[in-house]
Amino acid sequence: MRGALTTVAIAAIALAAGTARANNHKAKSSANASSASSDDAASDSAPADDKSSDDKSGDDKVVMVNAASKLGDMGQILRVRRVLSSRGLLYKLPDRLEATLEGRNVLVADLEGIRQAYADSDFPTAIKLIEEDRDRILRDAANRDPIPALAELAQWRGIVAAAANDEDEAVRQFRAAYRFNPGLTLDKKLASPRVRTWFKKAQVEPDDRGVIKVSADPDTATYTVDGGEAKPVSQKMVLPVGLHLVMITADGRKPWAELADISASKPYKITIALDAEDKVDRASKLVDETVAAPAGKPRLKRTRALAKLTGVTRMLVVEEGDADHITMRLYDVEARKVSKPLEFDTDATSAVIARKVAAALEPDNLVDVDTVIVADKAAPEEQHWYQHWYVWAGVLGVATAVGGGIAVYDYSHRTPTSIRGF
Repeated sequence: MRGALTTVAIAAIALAAGTARANNHKAKSSANASSASSDDAASDSAPADDKSSDDKSGDDKVVMVNAASKLGDMGQILRVRRVLSSRGLLYKLPDRLEATLEGRNVLVADLEGIRQAYADSDFPTAIKLIEEDRDRILRDAANRDPIPALAELAQWRGIVAAAANDEDEAVRQFRAAYRFNPGLTLDKKLASPRVRTWFKKAQVEPDDRGVIKVSADPDTATYTVDGGEAKPVSQKMVLPVGLHLVMITADGRKPWAELADISASKPYKITIALDAEDKVDRASKLVDETVAAPAGKPRLKRTRALAKLTGVTRMLVVEEGDADHITMRLYDVEARKVSKPLEFDTDATSAVIARKVAAALEPDNLVDVDTVIVADKAAPEEQHWYQHWYVWAGVLGVATAVGGGIAVYDYSHRTPTSIRGF
């Protein structure tokens, strides 16, 4: 009798275990199907639009924001985003919005290709890559500062012209690069004596002058030349001949960027009706404000507006970077907490990058933003990049003709930087 009871008990236990495994498998399958359905729905719509309260897909993901002031090419940004995307740590946003937040629309995309074409003496390919990058940056500049990348591209165009023994074009391009960034320097170890000679020549402005006239809708728009002081579009400006960056802006409108080739023979005219700004343009302004804000509490305040725009509360902000190193920090807007700086060198493996970012997402690894003290010795004022005066090293003069409304070109000096990459 005892043996029969034991047999029945064992059978009951086995049946219960089998039922539990089946139910568990069914629950997992249902959860996976639900997750896949949720992911598909998220990919088909903008993250900030009609976001369900049950959708938790963004809780363990981040949005990248590039707030670095000296990250001149896409290399570091693309490397980190590839790692995060492959590990499921990157929140997917519309392509244009992603490019704006990450600053990819104002970064040099083909630096390696340009360098390689130059090394191979394939100058037509180098010029083609430079011009494609230049046109893209001008087209997508919006409110992000295109000048660092344009200065680098102009310098490369001058180097290519010098290699082809075209002195006039080399000096013309070097002069444009120097106007964009008067702190520009050449790497003397790699630049030939001829390049150094023509580069030095380009630092002296020509005597010839030309006039630029801007007509814009709305008529309240203003324009800047080479990142200098904003002028009303009704005011003409006298400029040294050659290439200059003209940026036209107005409240609530999409900015317009153009390279103007000023000549002494006739005025350079720009007539433009500025389009209404869209979500991407608003994001550009918010990113610009994030760049201007010092790391820590001021930057968290700016990222809160970005979180509202994107619907994602965790921002992985690139705070500093160059070709060899990148520093990032995670900002959790909802928790009002930040991570310690995340440092990555070019030799950091994908596993290391993913591990550090995943660790930063853990609540226990975040600190209250009020406890973060950041020494920012050169924090810029919180204003749009096209309103910056930067560091004025000398002014050629400002004059307004009584009847003509003509201003003389203000020659402004930007924060000195060294252009890398050749």
